[in-house]
Amino acid sequence: MLKRNRGGFMSEGHSAPTSRAARHARIRALIEEGRISSQAELGEILASEGFVASQGTLSRDLVEIGAVRGRDHTGNPCYSIPESEHPSDVTTGSPAWAKLARMTKELCAGVRNNEYLVVLKTPPGAAQYYGSAIDKAGLDIVLGTVAGDDTIALMCATGVDAGEVADAFSQMAVTGVPAEILSRSVREEFA
Repeated sequence: MLKRNRGGFMSEGHSAPTSRAARHARIRALIEEGRISSQAELGEILASEGFVASQGTLSRDLVEIGAVRGRDHTGNPCYSIPESEHPSDVTTGSPAWAKLARMTKELCAGVRNNEYLVVLKTPPGAAQYYGSAIDKAGLDIVLGTVAGDDTIALMCATGVDAGEVADAFSQMAVTGVPAEILSRSVREEFA
């Protein structure tokens, strides 16, 4: 049954995780799908999925993720995120690592590892966004990531100690500063 919440948006009585990071990740996904033409439409979609947010909160969310309202190729109003505004769109190297470290501080809720894998926990709904940022950061120490809803499996490159990578992500989760290991090059091992 639909209920009106304080922001005026309807909810089906179930609630999704309401963390800011999860809400931001879902808003980004909806915008990338081209489904959002107004804040009211965004609010209704999020409410139908159980996210509770006022119009003011949605307005701030759109600003924080760099969304802009414009027109699509047919002239209809739509929101988009300009390429340079997405935190993981920075090219590789030091600027990307600084953004990744800040994202780690905001999104990394836990780190575990075994001999070859590092598992990162995030708020619900944030893993794919965060995993994409890790992939795009161009880290030689990481072969790639597999992301679910709130968990990322990070595969370490050959010769890279998963414990060191786990320690680096744990450090960045606390400090928001890039760990030294991010700049390590292992390319010569693949030549």
